[in-house]
Amino acid sequence: MQAIGLVAPDPFVGGGGGFVLRGRTGLGLGGTGALGVRAGRLAARGEALLSFSLDPLRDRGAVPYLAGGVAVLGDGAGAQEYLVAVFGVSLNPGANRGWFAEAGVGGGVRLSVGVAFRHGR
Repeated sequence: MQAIGLVAPDPFVGGGGGFVLRGRTGLGLGGTGALGVRAGRLAARGEALLSFSLDPLRDRGAVPYLAGGVAVLGDGAGAQEYLVAVFGVSLNPGANRGWFAEAGVGGGVRLSVGVAFRHGR
């Protein structure tokens, strides 16, 4: 579960969910989807991201990661595609549940916070 916002000429604010398939190497492949509002219209944003943990063996504390990929943001007026670059911090990545926060670019300045539910660690 996440909340996401874009600071842009037509700002987007929304919420949604996603998934990340991550291995012990620190690489992850994931996708997110969010519904929200842009320019007073119902809008949706989808992302596909490849991520890399900067400390993949650490299970506790704040662990930074980088991610990059593509996004599509659309509303009743049309859709746009963007390249996305993100710096994030995951809290307690070895636990079944933890928080994350992200800042980056992709259609504007991209900010996101959320709760991560993990399985199989």
